[in-house]
Amino acid sequence: MRVEVIGPNSLRVAVASEADTERLGRALAGVVRPGVVIGLVGTLGAGKTRLARALAEGLGVDPGAISSPTFVLIHEYEGRIPVYHFDTYRLDSPDDFDALGASDYWAAGDGLCLIEWADRVADRLPAGTWWVRIDLDGPEGRLTRVDGPDAASLAGRLEDPAR
Repeated sequence: MRVEVIGPNSLRVAVASEADTERLGRALAGVVRPGVVIGLVGTLGAGKTRLARALAEGLGVDPGAISSPTFVLIHEYEGRIPVYHFDTYRLDSPDDFDALGASDYWAAGDGLCLIEWADRVADRLPAGTWWVRIDLDGPEGRLTRVDGPDAASLAGRLEDPAR
């Protein structure tokens, strides 16, 4: 894994394996707090659900309970803080996302909201949304860009997993 801080609130992470994706998810779990909304963006198979699963596990969610919300659209998980996992892939429009009541989840401010395919509903997400963009880099690798207020802290956790 290679970590590069590219701005005060941004970092680029070169992920070489699924184990690296898990490490990134667990590091994110160490810096999120209730009320954070994270938009996950990437092509089909880029690793959005795998990253969401690792993040949720890092928050104490039972790994056996975590699955892709593609057909259910929203999964709610109990952990150290609640995790609300959305998938907009099958929605026809941003209005359908609104109809799910998604804004009620982040307005409550009690948990973490993870939105897969967030680029499809970007204009509906709250100001301050963290963004994680995952691009394929060969058959196994991924280039991941994280934009959020705790980028430096996240970089430190990735460089020193004991933190």
